[in-house]
Amino acid sequence: MCSARRLTCSGSRLRRALIAAGVLLTAAGCELPPLRTGGPSGPKPRLAPVLQRMRDTYEDLASGRFVSLADFETLGQETLFRCVGPDGSEGQRPQPTLSILRSRNETGGMGLKARLSDPTDVLVCDGVRAKERVLMRDWRGYALLLMSIYGPPQGARLEFSLRSGQQAPLRWTRTLSVGPGWNLIRLDLATAGEWINLGDVRALAWRAPEISAPIDVYLDDLIIADNTQHVLGERAGPGELYVFTSGRRITAGVRERFELSFADGQIVAWRSGSEDNLADPDGLGPWPIPLGADWSDAQSPAIAYDAPGLFASWGSSVVAAQSIVEATSFRVVISGRWRFVSGDGPHEPVPETEAPGHAWQYVIYPGGAVYVSVASTPPPSGWGASRVGYAVALDGRRGFQLVDGRPDGAGVGLSYLLLARAGGRRADLLWSWPRGQGFGARRELASADERRLAVILGDIEAASFIQTTHLLRLWPADIDAAPEAASFSDDYRNRAALTVTTGRAMTEAPGDHDFDGFNEAEGVYELLPDGGALRFDFNPGPHLRYDPVFRVHATRERRCWVYARGGLLKDVGRDLDDNLLFRLREVTSAPVGIEVHTAPQ
Repeated sequence: MCSARRLTCSGSRLRRALIAAGVLLTAAGCELPPLRTGGPSGPKPRLAPVLQRMRDTYEDLASGRFVSLADFETLGQETLFRCVGPDGSEGQRPQPTLSILRSRNETGGMGLKARLSDPTDVLVCDGVRAKERVLMRDWRGYALLLMSIYGPPQGARLEFSLRSGQQAPLRWTRTLSVGPGWNLIRLDLATAGEWINLGDVRALAWRAPEISAPIDVYLDDLIIADNTQHVLGERAGPGELYVFTSGRRITAGVRERFELSFADGQIVAWRSGSEDNLADPDGLGPWPIPLGADWSDAQSPAIAYDAPGLFASWGSSVVAAQSIVEATSFRVVISGRWRFVSGDGPHEPVPETEAPGHAWQYVIYPGGAVYVSVASTPPPSGWGASRVGYAVALDGRRGFQLVDGRPDGAGVGLSYLLLARAGGRRADLLWSWPRGQGFGARRELASADERRLAVILGDIEAASFIQTTHLLRLWPADIDAAPEAASFSDDYRNRAALTVTTGRAMTEAPGDHDFDGFNEAEGVYELLPDGGALRFDFNPGPHLRYDPVFRVHATRERRCWVYARGGLLKDVGRDLDDNLLFRLREVTSAPVGIEVHTAPQ
């Protein structure tokens, strides 16, 4: 478990907007399953003493490359830093010095001391004062920026920024909330790389925008690191799943099909066939949002799903966490949690059952289906609006066009939204949901700079607990028009018929919202054997079925054999509870007889 910390992001998005409303996002870290740790086994070569102490102290340096930008253990490093005013000049301000008063004792005996006298003072690391030292500019290939900051007894909020480029500089900003004593700050460089050029980093800067009296800022151990660890499928072939962690992100993908990166429990990158991020880098969604009564009226003011104050009444801070629940060659399950809390100090992870907050679960299959469940519990004061909807946001510059679908050709309600791109083999996004979920209207919005295309779907009554499920289909890459979209959506929205002769359909599984034996939250048909055997017929009905998945309960620590289409089925797996999972490959359009036999191991 990574240690808790505070962060916000740049750009006009939800996390940045929460800051504008006085709400900070705290990343409580990422939990990894005990699958593998990545990196070579055996003892690692010893480093120079200072670097070895860093590796021993900071978990992120245990495997992979890292570079110490400043360790403050030798004279001259302080000249990389300077204190300047709003015009960038040093004036008569005292300049940073090395200090033995505050340091991370685990890594050395000195740190950096800098005084910020008012909210306009800025501590900059740009090397302007240095005669013999330079700031490393090319950060490509590194995933994480680490720094240790010593907070005063009352804590403090610091604005941190990275700047790249000289002629047309780009900036990326975070708000850091530091508690008393030493705070380890971990910033994801892939996130920064969405806004600046990591190949030409020119400056790092710290400011204390809320101070009313001078404060001393102490820094130690400024490090960039590649902390990548492979969890699954390091050598995955075409069509096979892989998972790795890097920076503060979890990345899961299917080789030569698509790749998703998660940060703070949200999909922040979606790639398919190129390095271009097709998602809004601050989150693809689905995001739950409160909606006013006239939200779908095109003549009403534009809706910003990341508007300042959207969730300000829920708490002053957000504790965010994400974890890998399952990672096997059959499927990957990732969870994300936001819990709204009060107070400005660092927060430990909040139990998932505590309110208010949002929780996401993503179930990813190699066939291109991603099932998302979203659960929201507001505070006693409620949502602050009468209705609730959901938003999905993409990069508006990638050529997406919106197509919506209505069930069975009727003029009421929506059955799917398709965000398609013209041309063959260009990734499209199909967004669908179960029948009866209450989505009957939508609204499309685009930012002035075309950076973001957002679609808002609604609406649901603003209740004290809301749980919804969604299908995001990211592959195949040619779901270009209504016929293809409707076929995939109909598969999800219309349960196939199961005729069970031995055993039974299991209708009480969590995630099966209408208790019919099909789990909308995970995309599986739930079944229970009888006496170690299960026999049933799978009838697709009038709809095509794409890689249908089945789960057989009560198979923990039992050997299982699945027979279908005249032979032994080998496309099988296990879930977290060791229940049998299996799928019928490709498209199924005719009835299939299936038998499952189990025996003790």
